[in-house]
Amino acid sequence: MNNRLGVPYSLFYIFVFMTMGIILVFWPIWLETKGLSKSEIGWILSLPPFLMVFISPAIAYFSEKSGRSRTVLFITSLVSASFFSCFYITDNFYSFLVLQAGASCCFLSLIPLGDSQTLKAVRLYDLNYGRIRLWGSLSFIGTSFGVGYVLDLMGVDWTLWLILCALLTVALFSTFLPQLPKEQEQTSGNPRIFLKKPSFLFFILGAGMIIGSHAAYYAFGSLYMISLGYSKTLIGFIWAFGVMAEVILFAFSNRIFKSARSLHLILIGSVAGMIRWGVLGFDDSMVVIIGIQILHALTFGATHLGSMSFISRHAPKDVAASAQSLYSSIANGLMMGIAILISGRLYDIDPSYAFLGMVILAAMGGLIILTLTKLVPPSKAPPAEEYTHQELP
Repeated sequence: MNNRLGVPYSLFYIFVFMTMGIILVFWPIWLETKGLSKSEIGWILSLPPFLMVFISPAIAYFSEKSGRSRTVLFITSLVSASFFSCFYITDNFYSFLVLQAGASCCFLSLIPLGDSQTLKAVRLYDLNYGRIRLWGSLSFIGTSFGVGYVLDLMGVDWTLWLILCALLTVALFSTFLPQLPKEQEQTSGNPRIFLKKPSFLFFILGAGMIIGSHAAYYAFGSLYMISLGYSKTLIGFIWAFGVMAEVILFAFSNRIFKSARSLHLILIGSVAGMIRWGVLGFDDSMVVIIGIQILHALTFGATHLGSMSFISRHAPKDVAASAQSLYSSIANGLMMGIAILISGRLYDIDPSYAFLGMVILAAMGGLIILTLTKLVPPSKAPPAEEYTHQELP
């Protein structure tokens, strides 16, 4: 019975991450075909992370207070699709900037909104969150490879049409999610307590820098590989290979948490980031670029898991969700936005400079976390079983 209850949530994640796979991997290529410079593409892709710091929590708050979570998911999907559809009728930078802000802010809100609904169902019906969420990662892998093949056959112009189809499907399947009963409200502590704790500020800054160091790859990785002469099918495979490594890490995450300190996992992500971005920016060998993708399991996976473990071990339960949301807003929002802007400027000068900038960012984040390991003693508290707010793969 429980397995059947999890099916609508699995389907929702499949189509949300299908949309993300198209946008993250192939959307910058579509933008370049419209005559935009790398710096302009950087501005377009960096604005949504800045705005989501404010807009995503506001949408989540309205969804929770209204009690109409399925309706909010449905409307948010349609609004995002409406913004993307307007790309058909304009062709200048400033219009693209406004449309991207509206489309992506709505789209990026779908994952935390979906997580909120899924985790409520997990609590109520004893579902397996990891198994449900796994379908999202598998969808991203399949989409990255499959859409690359389709675009090689049909042309890059089909990217926008595929995004619209995926978003409309997300809207459709959001209506299939069960209507959940209201849970008894719990008292919540004051999340501002973290702003008074230097250790938490050091953690969120250091981990945010390491997550932000993915900016050049997320924004310009596909364009860089196009410049090396790679086909879109191969580019999709390279992206998928990295996420496959991440999925394998997540599959063994319970064992990792029992034997590794949270901050040490983040440090591993920093070292892996310095290696990954350094190799990607200065070695154009196809074999090396494919092979180095395995480090995505560490640069993103280990950093994300270590960060969620740190919060679950060190934050009081009544403010843990607020701490998690604050971390997500800064790492995937503020830090990512700043890093995309910087990498866009550097990429216009030379692609290797953009990746070198990400090496420096990962190193700075690692130094902050290394300092934190000397200040914060290891916690003996067991980690939480649920890790959410994974906006990016």
